[in-house]
Amino acid sequence: MNVIAQLQADREKYKTLKSREEKAAFIWDYYKVPIIALMSFLVILLLVIVNNLGRKQTAMYLVMVNSDAAYVECDEEQIQQILADSDYDAGDKQIEISSSYTLGTSGSSSSDAETLQVLTALFSISDMDVYIADQEYFDYFAGNGGYADLSLLMDQDLLDQWEDCLYYTENEDGTTTLSGIILPEDSVFHQAGYYHDTAILGIVARADNLEAAVAFLKSFLRDRN
Repeated sequence: MNVIAQLQADREKYKTLKSREEKAAFIWDYYKVPIIALMSFLVILLLVIVNNLGRKQTAMYLVMVNSDAAYVECDEEQIQQILADSDYDAGDKQIEISSSYTLGTSGSSSSDAETLQVLTALFSISDMDVYIADQEYFDYFAGNGGYADLSLLMDQDLLDQWEDCLYYTENEDGTTTLSGIILPEDSVFHQAGYYHDTAILGIVARADNLEAAVAFLKSFLRDRN
């Protein structure tokens, strides 16, 4: 039975129920999985919003997935310096770096599901400007246009210098987008200790601090020898 036929059958069965208790039990039995998923997402969304209230001294938000920050001491100042060397006037504001998210490494599917819900919330409410992850979890957010098209934001001469590191993804409508930059293993992110293997950097399509994110990436691209 296809989804539409199943929904129709459920609707007809629901109409036969008399008491309020029977109807509530029916809805819970049949739809508890999506209900729980929706409620979990809303709780995470609320927590993210509350956590961000009053944050004024942040120029942009940078999230790294599966970084080495949990195992080694990383030099955050090297990453802060990228924005400081850019054309963006950040004043006293700095980059807020979140490098503790892990996926596919804990062996816990429930833990991964919770992390993906948090990241989805960050993408949804524009609470992330730059995102770095390994290919699997970079691609996870690409299908519905999660990333800005770098070909529209970056100078062509910079992109030409990074031609071998440009990363394209396909959107749900079949269009191809220049979504990311493959970080070489001698990049500042590797030198600072955050990564030892391949990772991809992208600007979030709904970035709230887009100007800072673009300046940050341009500054990073210019530093290539």
